[in-house]
Amino acid sequence: MGSIPTRSTKNKIMILVLNADYTPLTIMKLDRAFRLVYKGKAEIISTKGDTISTDKVDYDRPSVIRLLKYVYFPYKKVTLSRFNIYRRDDYKCLYCGSKDSLTLDHIIPRSKGGKNSWTNLATCCMKCNITKGDRFLEETGMVLTQKPFIPSYLFFLHKMNKLNEDWKKYLIKTDNEKTR
Repeated sequence: MGSIPTRSTKNKIMILVLNADYTPLTIMKLDRAFRLVYKGKAEIISTKGDTISTDKVDYDRPSVIRLLKYVYFPYKKVTLSRFNIYRRDDYKCLYCGSKDSLTLDHIIPRSKGGKNSWTNLATCCMKCNITKGDRFLEETGMVLTQKPFIPSYLFFLHKMNKLNEDWKKYLIKTDNEKTR
């Protein structure tokens, strides 16, 4: 039998929550996820070995839970922001790989019709941004190490959390979403 998580560690332990059809919904803190199990609204799919004791029953500490009733959950759109573009691109220049003096680059310059969009913005170091300037990639001979893409909510779940081994089979990768 493992140890009982203390109040301070419970707030740091994150649980993957699946919908009734096993699609990932979100990641939440242990105390909130456990309340769903305790109230009979979710079941434990995968455990981590520790035990949580209540007045009546001892429960294995969940790592993955599944809601018993399907919850309609509209597509979660990720906000286009400088911070999210940096996170998508792993905080490195998409031209040279540098992690110093980062800024954003419009692949198609705004002066030539380029928009502020996920597929037109790339993390770029100051040196590469100055080299590229107000020109198209073809004019500069520069090459992107990866094509910018529109990330999904699940992509950022991968990025923000250390991925537990037992979560991997539920967090499906798409062609555009590569976890590193």
